[in-house]
Amino acid sequence: MTDEQLTEESSGRSGLGKLIVVAIVAVALAAFVVQNTDDTPVTWLMFDESAPLWVVIVISAVAGAVLSEAAGWLIRRSRRR
Repeated sequence: MTDEQLTEESSGRSGLGKLIVVAIVAVALAAFVVQNTDDTPVTWLMFDESAPLWVVIVISAVAGAVLSEAAGWLIRRSRRR
C-alpha cells in the first residue's frame, strides 16, 4: 500500500468516527429537547416572559461559551503585550 492509500483509509475511519459522534450527540440533543418542553418564567432586565426550558438552557450555554472565549481572547491579548 502506498502512503496515499493509508492516508485515505485512516481519514475515512476518522470521518466515520466523527459521523458516529455527531449522530450520538444529535440523538442526545433530540431527547433533551423532547424531555424539556415545559415553559419556565424568564426575567431579564425589563423583560418578563416565559420560554421552553430547553431554549433557556441552550441560550445560557451559548452565552457562557461566548463569554468564556471572549475572556480567553482578552487574556491572550494582554499576555502578548
